[in-house]
Amino acid sequence: MLRKRFYRDCYLKTGWLPMQPLARSLAVGDVCQLQHGRFQPLLNIVDAHLVEQVAVSQPIALDPIDWRFGQDGQQTFCETLWSEDEQGEHRAFTKQVLEFSQAGGYAFSAGAVQARLLTNWHQIRDDVTLKLTQLRYGFREAYVVSGVLQASDWALVVAAQEGARLDLSTALAGGDRHTLLGHGSTRMQQSQGIAEFEQSQGQSGFFFKARKLLLSDAMYDHYLGLLLDNPADLRPAEIANWLNAPLLNLTRSNELNLTTSIGFFAWAELSLDDVERLAG
Repeated sequence: MLRKRFYRDCYLKTGWLPMQPLARSLAVGDVCQLQHGRFQPLLNIVDAHLVEQVAVSQPIALDPIDWRFGQDGQQTFCETLWSEDEQGEHRAFTKQVLEFSQAGGYAFSAGAVQARLLTNWHQIRDDVTLKLTQLRYGFREAYVVSGVLQASDWALVVAAQEGARLDLSTALAGGDRHTLLGHGSTRMQQSQGIAEFEQSQGQSGFFFKARKLLLSDAMYDHYLGLLLDNPADLRPAEIANWLNAPLLNLTRSNELNLTTSIGFFAWAELSLDDVERLAG
């Protein structure tokens, strides 16, 4: 997947993961699953009728400088020109050319950036576990969105091949390549070897943090011990395959219930492993 480097770099540089497509909205508390390489919101934990209300922070402004980055791309041409409109006013526009040395090279820029965070996860965690796995739903794989970031005046360009080129025009009197790329007036003039060019066009771009449902450490150790004791006489290759599969598959129907579910599951922050699954 050509976006793989963008996803990985975005997570490593900012701690946030992009939605796909970027303009697809989501909310704090959304319950998602990874389907066909995309995080798909299925419901919000508010819909699970929790005992306590979900607490979400007010918008927090972040430094937009942290949201201008790229790999294997450079601005090879930039020129500001002036034109006269019908009223005789002089207006500036700047042309720039971006070129990429590798497939998967990219450039991303965003303007105003603000985040909202779930602030009482510890208080509602056990109730969320019960409602999602036993009382209202039967999730065994789920992500709960714990933070949502919205960015305005954003753009992303991804190269499909070595030597890819993108020619842009922006209604500004100069500026660096990131300012020009993310500005709302930027328009593509022509391209060669570009896989994707995605712009805000008045819509916010969305990024998120999430917590993942998984087996608790105690239950993982329990099922790992059962597997290694090998009562089913599995061949070594089969045991090796089981170690790469969810050990939750070893659970018997009478082992997971209202009494055991809190100790059965745990939650962990979304990690690079999940980013790799998303990036493909």
